[in-house]
Amino acid sequence: MEIAEKQETRGRKAKHGPNAKIARMCKNMTQDSLAFKMEMSQSKISALELQDEIDDATLDKLAAALEVPVDFLRNFVLEEAMSQYTIANNTFTNTSAENSNEKVTQQIVGEQEIINHNYPLDDIKELYNKLLLEKDKQINKFEEQIEKLQQQLEELRTALMK
Repeated sequence: MEIAEKQETRGRKAKHGPNAKIARMCKNMTQDSLAFKMEMSQSKISALELQDEIDDATLDKLAAALEVPVDFLRNFVLEEAMSQYTIANNTFTNTSAENSNEKVTQQIVGEQEIINHNYPLDDIKELYNKLLLEKDKQINKFEEQIEKLQQQLEELRTALMK
């Protein structure tokens, strides 16, 4: 079964922008360096990474700059890859299952081998860890900015009361 067909049957749709972000982060590339390669601004890259759908010409250019297959940007659905991994490794391994379940098991295991080959789970876990660290850094940065603004506000209040 093709990845695009699987998306439609499960109701999940690939998101081009987030897939581009995944690829960029896996390559340890900043938005600035990707923007330079694509001859765009960093803010344009940021906007592209938020889009669910990107036009074919831009998607082709993104894939070339990121040195990834354009099909990854078009078709990869992280949730689907994760659910396939869970199903293949936990659910359908009973040897006493009926013949139809055995066929399903073979199909799912075959799909899992493709997913593991193209998108290793360890890489996805590493990317999530990087995203979580980046999120924590941003939260800390925003908290520091809030503290500075609160101090400035308090100084203004004090100055106005004098």
